[in-house]
Amino acid sequence: MSGRQNLLDLTFFLNLVSVEVKMTNQSKVTNLVGIALIGILIFLMIPLSYGMRLPFVYWVNQIVFFLLLLSLLFLNTKWLAPKFLFQKKYFQYYFILCLVCILMVFLLKQSGKWLNLSEEIQKAIKENGNKQNHWAQTISVFFYIFLIQILILGVNIAGILIKKWQSEKNIRLKLEKDKLEMELSFLKSQINPHFFFNTLNTINALTYTNVVESRMAIKKLGNIMRHLLYDISDQTHTFSKEVEFINSYVDLMKMRSPKRVSVDFFIDIKSPDLKIASMIFLPFIENSFKHGVSAQSNSPITIGLKVEDFMVVFYTKNLVFENVIDERFDDNQHGIGIDNTRRRLELLYPNKYSLSITKNDEFNVLLKIDLNED
Repeated sequence: MSGRQNLLDLTFFLNLVSVEVKMTNQSKVTNLVGIALIGILIFLMIPLSYGMRLPFVYWVNQIVFFLLLLSLLFLNTKWLAPKFLFQKKYFQYYFILCLVCILMVFLLKQSGKWLNLSEEIQKAIKENGNKQNHWAQTISVFFYIFLIQILILGVNIAGILIKKWQSEKNIRLKLEKDKLEMELSFLKSQINPHFFFNTLNTINALTYTNVVESRMAIKKLGNIMRHLLYDISDQTHTFSKEVEFINSYVDLMKMRSPKRVSVDFFIDIKSPDLKIASMIFLPFIENSFKHGVSAQSNSPITIGLKVEDFMVVFYTKNLVFENVIDERFDDNQHGIGIDNTRRRLELLYPNKYSLSITKNDEFNVLLKIDLNED
């Protein structure tokens, strides 16, 4: 029967610990703490009932102990820890906790007296051929109860602190995410209104010279405005949408360009449904038109976008005409700019992008982004 008693004794404490783990089970770390406590309790409790068939009143007393521990856990979780421990009132917290533990020991001792537990245990020892448990002889009841209280409170406090730490961490992450989204939205929304005013002036002039082209320009401008009004709330969208936006923008800029400006836009996208940060390439294209256009000289502009196997390669190339910035293309005085684009790249693709900008007779931009999430 000793094996059965061992199992029952351990089952009691496993049930207690399972309740504690459920009360504080907010993460895998808490589970590990609970498992560690279970192991300690198994180690401590096996010798206490070894070779004995314990009386019924022993289990009644264990139930009382169980209920007292549950009360202690509930009191600590719902009142003591939030009111004192979290407020850094450590002296009051541990003082009250010690008083509660002493009260528990007293109540459990009174329960044992009322149940005649000591006499019943002695009878059980005699009935089992005086196979007294040496652990039970050497470890006092008070020390045993206090030890169990410390173990249970230890895992309880650990669980409470872990839960609080996780809650604070989640709040910090949410605040950082909200801040990041606000910053990205602000950066994206800074496309200068001068672009629209200048484009509208261009369209107005086209209505007198080329009605068909002016209609196309209005359509392109409508695509851009629709993108800015309805798609800007999304941090990312598909490459197909991004290419549509870039095409509309480049076509409008070409309409505003002098005759000497030529634009080559190369696209090679194997995965058009792959997502990219919206308008991440726009500042570099704006820069090409702002600094690479001259009414007196040939002004070739090259734009390329290639996407293959989650690797994005974007590049621009244009001549540099110092001190020759056509007012028609000076839309970026208050635009998002290349510096802000660097900031967006750092926020959205940390350690997953490279940006190379060289400026001699030509202005070259090479941007690579790894979209693989592994």
